[in-house]
Amino acid sequence: MECNELFLNEICHVELVPTKDCDMAVPFNVGELTETVGTKQVSGRTVDRIGQAVMVIDVNEVADYAGVLDSAPTLKVTEKPQAAGYLRQHDLTIPTRGDYEKVRQARGRLAGVDFHVVLRTLAGTRFLLYSLPNSSTVSVEDQFGQDSKQTVKVSLQSMSSMIRLT
Repeated sequence: MECNELFLNEICHVELVPTKDCDMAVPFNVGELTETVGTKQVSGRTVDRIGQAVMVIDVNEVADYAGVLDSAPTLKVTEKPQAAGYLRQHDLTIPTRGDYEKVRQARGRLAGVDFHVVLRTLAGTRFLLYSLPNSSTVSVEDQFGQDSKQTVKVSLQSMSSMIRLT
């Protein structure tokens, strides 16, 4: 029997948020920044600095999300040294199931749009993948057959690793 505590770092929620909708005081050359404040105070109430997501993929089947996770997403980060620091290539693979058309429609709204990625783990920790201008792309792969699958692939470049949102 597997203990759930072993899987608390697994990604259970993914949001793709257009950069124009984010109110983040983070420059694109954040280097080794490891965390930043994800909220702000407006008229005495706490407001999320992350804007409205265009695509949301979650473990929850009931909510009106673009997609439902089929298994935990995988994130691969590759570093390349540059004169100004490290350029990091983030490749996120998200296996989905359910309403394939909703995922495709959300992907269509992100065509040619710069976006950031917000990840949430089972433990509730949120991370930001802060993308450089003109570096974020999303694609959808369909596999139809006896075991039909849909995979969302997100790619972006950044000067930082994952940034924890506090």
